[in-house]
Amino acid sequence: MPTPPGGVVEQAAQDCHTWLHELFFDLAQQAGATDAKSLAHQLILLYDGAGISAWLDRDPSAETAARSVAATLVEAAVPD
Repeated sequence: MPTPPGGVVEQAAQDCHTWLHELFFDLAQQAGATDAKSLAHQLILLYDGAGISAWLDRDPSAETAARSVAATLVEAAVPD
């Protein structure tokens, strides 16, 4: 049964997603990323994609692959 647009479920999901964006942005800043906003956006896309992939494909190895890609993104975004 779908929930109504703008209802409490949609708001809770949006609040969670906003919190996650803020968390990734704060962590990117703390890590010293040259463009923390861009890195946070890339990591959110990776996070969301890995979660959907693991769910749809029922493939727990998505987490390992996502971790590897995340490390590469962070390494490229944070100067030595």
